[in-house]
Amino acid sequence: MLMNQKWVLVFSFVFILLAGCAQGAGEDENEEESNDAETTLTFWNRLPELESHFQSFIEKFEEEHPDIAINMENLGASGNQQFQTAINNDELPDIFVRANVMPVRQLVEQNQLKNLNEIFTDEIRDNFRDGTWSENFTVLDDDVYQLPLYSGNSSVMMFYNKDVLDTVGMTEEEVPQTWEEMMKVGKKINEQSNGSIYGLTLGAEAGWLSDMFISQMGTSITPSMHTSIDVGKQINYQNGEVDFATDGNIETIEFINDLQDANVLDPQSVENDEPTALANFAAGRAAFFFGGNWTGANLVNEETGAGFENWGVAPMPTKNGDPYYSDSLTTEGLMVSEYTKHWEEVQTFLNYFIEHGYTEVVAASGAHETALATEVSEEEAPFEQYNDITNIMSEHSMQVPDIYKRNINTSGVIQDYHGSLSYSAGEILRGYLQGEIDDLEAELEEATEEGKKSFESALNKSDVVDREDFIFDNWVPFEPYTEADYEELE
Repeated sequence: MLMNQKWVLVFSFVFILLAGCAQGAGEDENEEESNDAETTLTFWNRLPELESHFQSFIEKFEEEHPDIAINMENLGASGNQQFQTAINNDELPDIFVRANVMPVRQLVEQNQLKNLNEIFTDEIRDNFRDGTWSENFTVLDDDVYQLPLYSGNSSVMMFYNKDVLDTVGMTEEEVPQTWEEMMKVGKKINEQSNGSIYGLTLGAEAGWLSDMFISQMGTSITPSMHTSIDVGKQINYQNGEVDFATDGNIETIEFINDLQDANVLDPQSVENDEPTALANFAAGRAAFFFGGNWTGANLVNEETGAGFENWGVAPMPTKNGDPYYSDSLTTEGLMVSEYTKHWEEVQTFLNYFIEHGYTEVVAASGAHETALATEVSEEEAPFEQYNDITNIMSEHSMQVPDIYKRNINTSGVIQDYHGSLSYSAGEILRGYLQGEIDDLEAELEEATEEGKKSFESALNKSDVVDREDFIFDNWVPFEPYTEADYEELE
């Protein structure tokens, strides 16, 4: 019996050893296959909406360029820390989606970014949409440091569930354009569904998204306030003053609270993040949802989204049906490490992207409009409503004064100012809806006082920036700010 057990152990050991050798041989073979390319480029992506499209695009690129392999890593929640560590150690990957942990100017000053003028000649740059070459994002002192992915056009809009409209006997022509209509339609939906369906659902837990829709909707009331959540938060570009307590912010937040009191707003809105709210919208819990231009791509995505197609899109309703706007600012794109050892191969990849990537990656995702001036036909559109979304973006996005263009040194002031803010309009909305804030105007006034002190402190730290750099007294809101307007300031 002991002898049999002994031989069992021997054979088992031999089997495990052989299996391990076979597995090791397989690993070596796979490693050899992955190392067939002469050069491997590292690529970090932090845009989840482009993950699958980048992957397909890279596979196609590698087929046509077998001597170049692309090792793509999709960054998760720790992406910012990963970028910061790489910057500190001069170890950024060959190619990466914009490192949003610091502005372009600072990255260039720290010798982290490769100048891309060799790729972006004047002739190539002319093929991109107006406003693409934005100071401190795609260019610095007119030198290109980023291959722009998206156009500067971006807007919050209102998505509507056609199934819900059918259920309550509404047509698309009845989609509300004013706050009064929104209240009336929302009450009708809630009453006819015996309280099971709401007029509107929001992802108010995502304060940044609330910031966007409050600031943009508010421009129909207070048009002089800058709408960007990246540059000059809550700064009035006509007088250079911080102001949270604008009529636009007050009336917009009060309106959303009124919707909640009237059972028009889904009560889960205050706790839901954007994906959860969108899933509820697709499931028919509400007729309307305020979301960015990327929302359509998320709705139709069967893998990461709801796989829902029976929806439409319209501009957000405003107080009296007046227009609203968003600033046109190109921010996202591909950057190259100054320390890349494979500049020639990087150029090959970027030139290939310029030729094919805008249709096969950006347009195919359906999340944004391409930075390159390409038209997407109905047949080429990734989903039925894509061109409706891009049309709304174009109608509601415009060139506004650019502080970086006027004085690039303002980037340091903005970084200090934003870093010291503890208030945001989106978080104030959430607190007000939850009953944690009793006096809305008093809370916004407190935010204003903090903002003014923070802004003043940031200005005082700089010897090359003053408040005048934030005052554009020749700006007429709802009219594009042009080169001639900048020249008039000089």
